[in-house]
Amino acid sequence: TPAAQAQYDAYKKAAAEGKAYRDDIGHCWPAGLPIIMTRVWPIAMIQKPTVIYMVSGFMNSVRIIYVDGRKHTDPDVLISSFNGESIGSWEGDSLVIDTVGFVNDHHWVDNGIPASDALHVVERVRMVDSGKTLEIRYAMTDPKSWEGEWTWTKRWRRVDDQEITEAECLPDLNEHLLSTNSDRSSR
Repeated sequence: TPAAQAQYDAYKKAAAEGKAYRDDIGHCWPAGLPIIMTRVWPIAMIQKPTVIYMVSGFMNSVRIIYVDGRKHTDPDVLISSFNGESIGSWEGDSLVIDTVGFVNDHHWVDNGIPASDALHVVERVRMVDSGKTLEIRYAMTDPKSWEGEWTWTKRWRRVDDQEITEAECLPDLNEHLLSTNSDRSSR
């Protein structure tokens, strides 16, 4: 769309000049879906009978996927969020996750590509390679930001011996680390 294109063009211009454009994540705004599911940070999955929790090492983000047969909340009462409302169901060996209900600002699909409250994400999640790899196939639409459907596939190597560690976002983290290291070196 023209508004989204203007934001993307501004991002590309800033990047060409070596500058940041609307670094919302760098200023501790939540990354949200899909970014938390597409970066290098590990993701722990905790499956209960009616819900699956996905805990990302990226900013300690938590997704909740309801697998109890419910439908999406009525849009008139749904509380928007950065990860949206995720409803899952099983189709054979694949968990199909349908997510809607996103915030309308400070939310990005990727660098310079804004997401709106019309974002709709469908993920097909399954184990491949004899359970050694988690494959997620994405299909996304956002008629307020782009035309058509975007699709791609992400594969994660299964790692059972790594824990999710705390990764808080502190807007002044570099300043904090410099002062902490300076304090240590003066001892």
